[in-house]
Amino acid sequence: MKIGLKLAALLFAMSGLSVHAHGASDVNAMSAVVFAQVKGLPDGFKQAISEQLLAKKWQVKDGKLADAKCGVVPHDTNLVDLNHDGVNEVMLLLGNACTSGNIGGTVYLFTPEADNKTQRQLGFAATGFKAYKRDGEVWDDLLFTGTGDCQPVWRYKNGRYNFHHLFEAKPNGCAVPAGHAGGN
Repeated sequence: MKIGLKLAALLFAMSGLSVHAHGASDVNAMSAVVFAQVKGLPDGFKQAISEQLLAKKWQVKDGKLADAKCGVVPHDTNLVDLNHDGVNEVMLLLGNACTSGNIGGTVYLFTPEADNKTQRQLGFAATGFKAYKRDGEVWDDLLFTGTGDCQPVWRYKNGRYNFHHLFEAKPNGCAVPAGHAGGN
C-alpha cells in the first residue's frame, strides 16, 4: 500500500499538475471579471476569492460571470471594512432567480485572515446588505435584504459571522401565516 501511494505521489508530481482543481488562467479570468471595477485589493486576496468561486462551480463565460446551468449572471463586488481595521473585506452579491431561487441573488462575504488565507464567511440567498456598527463591538452587524419584511441579522462572534436574530421591517413581518406553523 505504501509503495502504491508513493508511486501515485511521484506520478502526480511528475505530471506538473497543480493541487488546485483550477488552472492559473481560470483563476486570472475569474479575478478579472469579479474585480474589474475594484481598485486597491491585494492580488493574493483576489486570487483566493476567485479560487473559492471556481470551487463553488461559478465560471467565466465570454468575459462574464456565469453558472453552468443558468448562464451569465449579474454581480456586484463591494469592498467593506466591517471590523474598522483599515483592511477591506469583500461582499459579493451575484446571481438571479435561476441560481438563487425566488430571492434572486446570493451573497458571499470573504475575509482576509492573519495567516494570509481567505475565509468565506457567508453564502446564502439575499439581494443586499446593510452594515451596522454596535457600540463597544469591533465587527459590524449585517442585515440582509431581499427576504421581504422579515430580514436576517448576522453578528460576528468567535471568528465567524453567525445568524443572530430576525428584524421585522414591518410590524408582524416575521409572523407565520395561519395554517403554516407546522405540527398538530
